[in-house]
Amino acid sequence: MRKLKSIFPKIYLPLIFVFAVFIGHAQEPEINNDVVSFKKRELNWGLILGVSKEREELLSDESRFDEERTLLNGKFRLENNYWNLLDYKQERLSLKFEVGPFGGYGDWVDSSKVEYVTADQDFYGLRTSANIDYSYRFYYDTKSYTVLDVSAWGRYDIYKQNLDGTSTDSLGVVTPVDESDTKDRLRYGLNAKAGWGTGRLSPMNHLMTAHYLLEKYYPGRLFSDYEIAQFAQVIATIKHNRDFKEGHAPDKEMEEVADFIRSTFVLASPESMAAEWQYSEFDPRYQGNRFEIGPHFKYYNQEPDFLYGGYIQYDNAKYVNVKWNRNFSAGLIYNRYTKNDIENNDGILTNANISRDWATAEINLGWSYYHNLKTQFDFGMQYVPGIELNNFDDVGSLSHNFIPYLAYFTQLNAKSRVKLNFAWRIADDEQFVVPGPEFSLSIYRTKY
Repeated sequence: MRKLKSIFPKIYLPLIFVFAVFIGHAQEPEINNDVVSFKKRELNWGLILGVSKEREELLSDESRFDEERTLLNGKFRLENNYWNLLDYKQERLSLKFEVGPFGGYGDWVDSSKVEYVTADQDFYGLRTSANIDYSYRFYYDTKSYTVLDVSAWGRYDIYKQNLDGTSTDSLGVVTPVDESDTKDRLRYGLNAKAGWGTGRLSPMNHLMTAHYLLEKYYPGRLFSDYEIAQFAQVIATIKHNRDFKEGHAPDKEMEEVADFIRSTFVLASPESMAAEWQYSEFDPRYQGNRFEIGPHFKYYNQEPDFLYGGYIQYDNAKYVNVKWNRNFSAGLIYNRYTKNDIENNDGILTNANISRDWATAEINLGWSYYHNLKTQFDFGMQYVPGIELNNFDDVGSLSHNFIPYLAYFTQLNAKSRVKLNFAWRIADDEQFVVPGPEFSLSIYRTKY
């Protein structure tokens, strides 16, 4: 009997231990990746080189002004971005200031009942701009929310303009135009929308970082979803506790990572992991679905100066794996504006309200590829159809516009960044989309 008692612990204690470990893993709490947090503030400053096209048109009963320009610019940008994505709210604030030289060429048309001027133009000068963007989504539960989105912008140009063309007066007399003048231009606007939505786009950045580091530095070890999520929460806590004013110490943060890996996974932390800890500072990379609807309005200090209407927006993002994200969005916007005008009825001048309305949609399908923790490639296609509604009395023809795009972003080190964007607008006409290329190269520094 004594011999049996002495053998019992040797046989059954290991079995009890294995059973306890099995029960512990079986009872691991579920991880809800649909509701995760992301907090970050960054200050960017640097240089941007760009090429783009813009158009401005002003119509009235008495005159027409139409200008199309191809711009080449170099500017200094100072930008402050703030994300605060929590379980009960998702908030983002962006402040931007830019100043720098610009120049270019284009077409110029200025006509009235007195004369018709058409000319080629070239110009060069200085442009200053500033804008603020703020969006706020308040969640009543994990899915339902209200949204408020406001953006305001202003731009001031001072430039030298050269015109070379012809002027035709009301009698048909044609005279050459060869003018050179210094001009200035102030433009500003306000966009706002509010509404209701359902669904959520959750940031996956910390989960991606955890998955990437564990896969790369422990290739022979299989980690469960719960273990990866545990590590992601540690990464989130470290990054969310950063002090923007005082800065952060990567070496100290890496010590916290190493302590967690040793105590939780009983693994040694490889020294080479510290070299990659300074990266993975991407903008939010999302997973989920979101649908929202509501009214919107826009103010612009040129005609049409006040637009109002409604919008419907659907967003879908798929976190495929560490390397890939698939993004899809579709939106429909109805625009309308009303202005007072003078109408001539049998020689009697009366005030009349003239309304214009149209609808545009934007469908985007794109992919993001993350080569490693510091590099991101984006590519995809936007389809932007538009149609004049004319109070639904005389609906115009549908305009088809396509915009293929490419983007590249890399983190050279803890503070230096490079961003490249390229798009080409393929348009039926210039009614809804100005055709042509759009390119920018940004080289900047970041504090976060």
